[in-house]
Amino acid sequence: MSMQWYAVHTFTGQENNIKKRLEQMIEREGVQDKFGRIIVPTREVVSNVRGKRRISVQNLFPAYIIIEMELDELTQHLVSTINGVTHFGGMTRASRVPIPLRQSEVDRLLGVDPENSIEGEIQIPYTIGENVCIKEGPFKGFVGVVDEIMEAKIKVMVSVFGRSTPVELAFNQVESADA
Repeated sequence: MSMQWYAVHTFTGQENNIKKRLEQMIEREGVQDKFGRIIVPTREVVSNVRGKRRISVQNLFPAYIIIEMELDELTQHLVSTINGVTHFGGMTRASRVPIPLRQSEVDRLLGVDPENSIEGEIQIPYTIGENVCIKEGPFKGFVGVVDEIMEAKIKVMVSVFGRSTPVELAFNQVESADA
């Protein structure tokens, strides 16, 4: 049986604690071969408070973690019995069998373009010097120029009060302004 991705509903604000407890339980039970990655989908948010630049981490899907696992009675029981887990997402009351996420949903969460990528390779859709429009956050509507590309985010230079200001954003917070 192959591994698939499942969404697991948790208590809000406890996602990282539940991830840690699940990792400990997987190791204690010796079922590492039945589990892959465990992800709390987050993004970095850049804000300006009283003239100071602050970077914070925001959950994309509060109260959910995403687990890559081989589903069987043991693994389902292991995840379901962790204190703070309420249920698997997409599970119907009648069947009590969790429904896996579609691969396209997982690819979007992981930033993978399935059309042009090698397995596990993350595609970066922007180039340095490209004009981008900011779609969300405090700089929503601003147009800037990509200054630096990092592993999980980009630095965009935007004009604020006539001065060029660097803003770090996740890839999904911007779109090409040239399109």
